[in-house]
Amino acid sequence: MKTSLHVLCLYCAMTAVAFISLILINEPAAAADANFACGGSVEAEVWEAWDGNVRDYLRQNQLDARLLKQGDVYALYDIQTYAHNMVSMASRCKRINRLKEVAGLIRIAYDALEPGNQSSPGRRWVCRGGSICNDKNRLLNQEVMLDSVQFLGLAARVANALATSGRKPDEEEKAFIQDTGQILIEHLLRWGSDSAISSMRQATGAKPEDVTDGSSKLFFTDKPLWMITIYAEFAGIIQSGVSKDVIWGSVSKEDKMYMQKHCSALLEFFSSRISIRHDPKSRLRDVALADIDRGFWRLYYDNRYAGYESDQKPAVCVLSEPGKSKKVIKYNVMSEKVQKRDDTGWDISHARRLVHAMDALERNRVAMKNVFSLTDVQLSSSELAKAFANTLVAVIWNGDMEYPLFSNYFSGANGWFRVAYDNKTGQCREGTRPFGMTVSFPTGGYITWARYNPTIGLLGQRLYELTSSDDGKANPFIVKYYKGLKKSVPVQNINLARFMFLPSLVGIPNEK
Repeated sequence: MKTSLHVLCLYCAMTAVAFISLILINEPAAAADANFACGGSVEAEVWEAWDGNVRDYLRQNQLDARLLKQGDVYALYDIQTYAHNMVSMASRCKRINRLKEVAGLIRIAYDALEPGNQSSPGRRWVCRGGSICNDKNRLLNQEVMLDSVQFLGLAARVANALATSGRKPDEEEKAFIQDTGQILIEHLLRWGSDSAISSMRQATGAKPEDVTDGSSKLFFTDKPLWMITIYAEFAGIIQSGVSKDVIWGSVSKEDKMYMQKHCSALLEFFSSRISIRHDPKSRLRDVALADIDRGFWRLYYDNRYAGYESDQKPAVCVLSEPGKSKKVIKYNVMSEKVQKRDDTGWDISHARRLVHAMDALERNRVAMKNVFSLTDVQLSSSELAKAFANTLVAVIWNGDMEYPLFSNYFSGANGWFRVAYDNKTGQCREGTRPFGMTVSFPTGGYITWARYNPTIGLLGQRLYELTSSDDGKANPFIVKYYKGLKKSVPVQNINLARFMFLPSLVGIPNEK
């Protein structure tokens, strides 16, 4: 798909300047900038939380208790969610020792890898227990690709950061980079089979109107996006030269061709699902706005209430019988009565993967061209990331700089999400209300897109101000929409949401 993207308009810069006085109420701009720079007070908050309890929580609660003892591979999913923003900040700020600490945790997860077999070679994590995997959803005793691919996205990011830090890695770092590279290859070769590539190429040619039921068969999901991210980080590792002979030299010519073919198919699939539009009525006027899989998800079960934007719950959990503890769903509004949104694609929580994918593609662009013989046409440029950032500001944000909120869907829809969703676990969930995913903006890494649109950085700083003070007027707003971001008192209390939020504020250059 060939799309022409416009340069970010001057309106954005003018808007940002106009709002600076609202954001930096109590301190000079220079002092505020210093707080958010590498080595500033916000970075110090991150490491205070990491040293105080987050590192031990990941080790003891996620790795030891869940992954190693229970065999619950969803711990891998959660670790990436909690730690990736911090890893990106550590890389920006060149905190090598911190990256090595994360590498040590990742190594523990490698101990849980199980060997493959002759028909399906390569190590993998297999779900052996926990609260999600069961026989009903057919995840028990299976590799859960989503968990593996998401965690390997984090592992590849750490290995790349150590390999490309500008200094000579020590032996411990080399060993981690080498092990990670080999584990990535094993997984990518298994996931990039001929049948997988064939199915992907068929889906690449699909249009939204080809989706006629609630099936996800034609979707571009976070799994291929994570694989693209892994390929990008892997290419950067190989390009660095660190352990290149050990990692890449041991791969046969045939397998290298398979990986190249797989990577190319993934990028083509991704490109086919990017839509660029211009909406003169949007907040940013006539700029390029990017969306992903727009319209493909309109019939999906999870999104059937995307057009229902009332605060009244469409479904509630009630006791199945008086005196019983089991709860069941009772519908107040049937989905058939909700007008469908034809533009529905990803929700903003899942779309946070775009932050890491766009970052990986931008940092490793040259490496991907060299390692996998890709062309500029196959690789997205920073203009695409700008277009995604534009969408965030133009249609997802509510336009309120003082009390910012963000719609649930990347299309700008703000209806309910996953009403009565249980994933065959037997749990009763009423769903996520309008603006219920707004916390995904600060915790999902989106604030790093300030380098494409400075308004995003100002919104992040405003949320930092709101969540760090005892402003009586702001407190009800924070409790309702951003409760998890409130600065913990005492600091010993673990606050994972805030830990995910703060790193995205640090070391991001603002366009002027």
